[in-house]
Amino acid sequence: MNGSILTSTGHESAIFVTADASTTTSYITVKNGTIQGYGTAVFVHCAINSAELAALKNDPEGVYPSIQATAPYHITFENIDIQQPKGTGFYVWVGASYVTINNCSVDGARGLGVYLDTGSHHNIVSNSTFTNGGFLNPDGTAKTGRGRREAIAVDGSDENTIVGNTITGNAYGGIHLYSNCGEYVSTDPTYIPRIFDAEYNVIDGNTISNNGTSGGAVAIGKRVDWNLESWDCAKPLYQQYLSFKYYWDNSGFNTVKNNTGNGDIFVRTDNNTLTNNQQAVTVNSVVRTLAGDPLVNNQVTP
Repeated sequence: MNGSILTSTGHESAIFVTADASTTTSYITVKNGTIQGYGTAVFVHCAINSAELAALKNDPEGVYPSIQATAPYHITFENIDIQQPKGTGFYVWVGASYVTINNCSVDGARGLGVYLDTGSHHNIVSNSTFTNGGFLNPDGTAKTGRGRREAIAVDGSDENTIVGNTITGNAYGGIHLYSNCGEYVSTDPTYIPRIFDAEYNVIDGNTISNNGTSGGAVAIGKRVDWNLESWDCAKPLYQQYLSFKYYWDNSGFNTVKNNTGNGDIFVRTDNNTLTNNQQAVTVNSVVRTLAGDPLVNNQVTP
């Protein structure tokens, strides 16, 4: 960008990186610029046509590898300052990999600072600042309850490294990892199957403070204890109490270490390692406990 300032009051993306089955998009670096406004400011995208989408819905395990193979990879964003986007700051979409966000900042996003979506992998978010986001809808009205958002979402994305960032003043938490239940499977015509968990991620040496009172500085298995009865989920039901519906989350084998700040670290899944964090760590799932299925193999050390 070479020092450029891009400004828009609209909802489009300022930077849109895409690929499809016939076009390889890789080894691109975007650096040194400012983005003011827009919708989702930076979007790393994978074009999926109607035939590919139908095939993916019919056989997600068989088709996803080809989607991941043709999505953008080795895309680097360096020293990008994003201010008040109406959506998310950096959105890494389905299947994209080896995307690096380094020495960047996102302030006042109405959505999240960074969204790592399903099937994306081996991405790096480092040495960046995410502040004051997640409070508003795209139209400027206030988000409420669980509609408020965290700074960084890891939604069925694996083997990512989130290191050395400063995360403060966001509406509903710092870094949240979870497996998507396959929401709105029968009502969203653009629905993408959600078969991945947030696994083998490393969250290391971040400063996470003053990000609301209940979302968690870090949350692994964010939605395990959420009633998702109205979410039209594709995944098999794990537990139901009256009309309340809960879905399994297998987001494990994550490492959370050397983080400072305040708030809590919530663990609601199995097989995670937490070491040398300043925040209090709580390992518990109400739904798993009620089901007689307690959490296992989580290692917590001071």
